[in-house]
Amino acid sequence: MNFNYQLKCNTCESLIDVRVGMSNRDETPMRFACVNCGEPIHIIYPRKGGIKIKGAVSLPFEGPFDGSNPFVDLHIDFPVSFEPYVMGMTAFMKGVQRIGYENYQVHNHRLNALNFLYPKVDTIKRVMRLYDKNPDLFGRLCKKEFSEELRSSEQKDLNLALYAVIAKVFFPFSMPNENAESVNIFMRVTRDLMQGKKEAFDKFIRDIISNDFLKNLQKDCLEIYPEILKYELVFRPALFFDFDQQYQNELVAFRVSTDEFLTYKDLYKDISEIMSRQLVLIAGINNIILRGDHNEFGDFGKRTPKSLNKYADVAFGQKIEFLDDCWYEIDESLYDNQLRNSIAHFKAEYDDVSQKITYYPRKEGMNQEKQETLFFMDFIRKCLLSYREMHRMHHLIKCLFNYYYIIYSEKA
Repeated sequence: MNFNYQLKCNTCESLIDVRVGMSNRDETPMRFACVNCGEPIHIIYPRKGGIKIKGAVSLPFEGPFDGSNPFVDLHIDFPVSFEPYVMGMTAFMKGVQRIGYENYQVHNHRLNALNFLYPKVDTIKRVMRLYDKNPDLFGRLCKKEFSEELRSSEQKDLNLALYAVIAKVFFPFSMPNENAESVNIFMRVTRDLMQGKKEAFDKFIRDIISNDFLKNLQKDCLEIYPEILKYELVFRPALFFDFDQQYQNELVAFRVSTDEFLTYKDLYKDISEIMSRQLVLIAGINNIILRGDHNEFGDFGKRTPKSLNKYADVAFGQKIEFLDDCWYEIDESLYDNQLRNSIAHFKAEYDDVSQKITYYPRKEGMNQEKQETLFFMDFIRKCLLSYREMHRMHHLIKCLFNYYYIIYSEKA
């Protein structure tokens, strides 16, 4: 279902034609910026009651649009592009045409799951908080809210319940079978190290447990999950591109129909920081496989890290360089150090009307001349893919904990 509105901006009084595509979500908040003055305009369909409009007023309108005013397409479940109005070519229709009906059904299945799960943000926060503080309350909450039984208060069973809940709640953000494939990889490498290089592997486990590195890294990962669910609105159109083969080759400015860049820049930065630290685990295992010692890196000249502890201090964008012949396949495009640094150091600008992000990744003193650009949709897609990589490597954390609690020997 779609609704057409003619709005008058409260600030500049410009007329704007707006088509709103409805979602099955019980509350549908949408946002865009006035194309003339940049005034934020909100269109909200609440759980109960009628439509609410902020930043503009709705004028009597019978339609159809005649092209005399700027046109804005809105839909929280699909990306929309900056194109003139065409009757019938709604965001839904264009989306199904782009990916096909079968892929749309998968996309819609994930959206319906999010419709059910997104109100549980506070519950997920409580689960994460109680996990290592109050086993009894943690177990009761897992059973009541997610039908997961806590077998005992032993750490291995607390982990079992925790990761079962994560799997149930966050599956809509993953590709089908992606998590199972990652677990298989990590279990295989853990088994191989246990059978072939157990002494070196146990030494590695002992180090990352005794200095709380593994525990602290797990805690940081757990803090991200509620944020991902809290921001599910903006990830909905980004999930669509899992099935769109044209997207990577297009120069189209796809619009997100809710919120704006500044809300999410810290999320991207935080996920990048965690990924950087997760690479320490990848590097330690890589060193054991290739050289029999988690502290022994390949020869990279004077730049070679002297130990895994020193490697942890290597900058985010440079860590991959020291993973020679790595056992774990890494998508280097996700380690965008220039974008991460620009966001972290406030060297990024955002145009709310075009949804274009301009950032300055190079050191130029007081000048800012060499710029890079991407659109908000592209940025959200980067956030989603970075989250997935963090989530995949979190499975390694789970496997290492399982090894420590079930197999590892203190006598090693």
